[in-house]
Amino acid sequence: MNAPATATEDLIYVVEDGIARMTFNRPQARNALTFAMYERMAAICESVNADRSIKAMILTGTGDKAFASGTDISQFRAFKTAQDALEYEARIDRVLGALEQCRVPTMPPLPAPAPAAGRGSPPVATSGSARRRPGSVFRSRGRLAIACRCPISAGWFP
Repeated sequence: MNAPATATEDLIYVVEDGIARMTFNRPQARNALTFAMYERMAAICESVNADRSIKAMILTGTGDKAFASGTDISQFRAFKTAQDALEYEARIDRVLGALEQCRVPTMPPLPAPAPAAGRGSPPVATSGSARRRPGSVFRSRGRLAIACRCPISAGWFP
């Protein structure tokens, strides 16, 4: 089990009773993700894959405005060349690939306001999610979406 994280971290990760919880902790920015947060997400996925005691991972955001609003656009101010943009896309593909390949179901708590997943609808309500592996993360029209075809209740996790 991981030690509790401090509330000043942008991305909080804790494990309790076999359930990992990744919390986006930037409510002042509608939980927009920084490049450092993306890197930490990839590292967390590696950790979850290595820890067989973890049964599922819940992604959540602090505050009541948004689950996550995508990349913090202020990060793009440092871009000077087209190569910077290509490297950003490669990073996003690598991190979302790590999240999609996570061996446990990954899901938001429901209901979860998620403007990046479709104008405030729960991120599971996306076109094409029925064709995806439950718990998988994918892009839908350039937005992060999470597929879920199973009832979620307190007794759902084995």
